[in-house]
Amino acid sequence: MPTDAVGCFLNMGEFAEEITYTTGAGVSKVIAAVVVRYELAPAEENINRSLKKQAEVYIANDATSGIAAVSKADDRITLKDSEGFDREARINDVISRDEGMWHLLVGW
Repeated sequence: MPTDAVGCFLNMGEFAEEITYTTGAGVSKVIAAVVVRYELAPAEENINRSLKKQAEVYIANDATSGIAAVSKADDRITLKDSEGFDREARINDVISRDEGMWHLLVGW
């Protein structure tokens, strides 16, 4: 599964794009990720007053080609939004993880 995650899904010539993953300690790493962008959605705390953008991000669960440990509180991801602008996103949730990939929900 880890080999398929990197070789197939996180292939830059197929599904993946580059993102920058920054740990809470400030260490940045450019990695391949599959990013599924969402339309504007109501923010949880102000459901009728504010909107935020979200995306699902799939990255390798591996210290070499991905990230071995994810911190929802401290880590950040820089990715391109649907208009092509760089956005720093917080990790809102770890949707799932297995031996091959992390599946994260991020928002900005």
